[in-house]
Amino acid sequence: MRSRAISGVPVLLGSLLLAQQPASPPKLAPDPGAFDLGATQGTGATKQGPRAKAGPAPHFPDGLPNFGGDGAWYPGFAGNIAETRWKGVKSADKQVDVPFLPAALDLFNQRVTTNSKDDPEAKCLPVGVPRYMFDPYAFEIVQTPTHVIFLFEGDNYLWRTVRLRATVEHPKDAKPTWLGDAVGRYDKDTLVVDVVGFNGKAWLDQAGHPQTAQAHIVERYTRTDSLTLKYEVTIDDPGAYSKPWAAANTVNWRPGFHLMEFICQENEKDSAHMTNGAK
Repeated sequence: MRSRAISGVPVLLGSLLLAQQPASPPKLAPDPGAFDLGATQGTGATKQGPRAKAGPAPHFPDGLPNFGGDGAWYPGFAGNIAETRWKGVKSADKQVDVPFLPAALDLFNQRVTTNSKDDPEAKCLPVGVPRYMFDPYAFEIVQTPTHVIFLFEGDNYLWRTVRLRATVEHPKDAKPTWLGDAVGRYDKDTLVVDVVGFNGKAWLDQAGHPQTAQAHIVERYTRTDSLTLKYEVTIDDPGAYSKPWAAANTVNWRPGFHLMEFICQENEKDSAHMTNGAK
């Protein structure tokens, strides 16, 4: 009996040690693999000729940066705003270690592993901010003394309005929306846009980074030359992330390009055929 008790001690100690081992930290879902760019809607599927030679960034007579001209901006496909490559192609400008809260990480991984089947864009709903600066649809920027207006070809809405103000003041009773309430100002050659008042339904990108109604987003638009727009965004969303984090994308100018009519109807039929990718 004594020898049996002694011989059982290592087994018991081993079981106790295993039980005390910390659980493995949560991991990001893997990149789902190459994306068929030929299936992209809107201007993303069009072929372009040789890139024009860049010149100086244009300005208005008063010295303010000019984000317009004869052409349109085209972000390309950057389906994951925190990765430099996603689905086999170039994505955002920099890789980011996203400070997920546990529930947000679980939600993000669920969206990745189910092939983004619940993506609001597939249901003809707006994609929100900052996703439209990472999606493969062209847009134009129209500037007035009091507003900056974005005109979109895709992403399930036609325009976005930014009020220009010397100081950031948002309405206290603003109704939550997909795009939020946007207030902008010029910081030398950069347009800075402060956005709050989100409804929490949008995805930050096609990959599925979550956004909640607590989000506060600050965007910076800088035209570095005639053909290049640098976009930087800081995301402060305590409902999904433990601290603010930033993403960036380089957006190209397409001279002479004009927006196409692209309408996603509420009676769309695509979302019913989307699957989670399971075999």
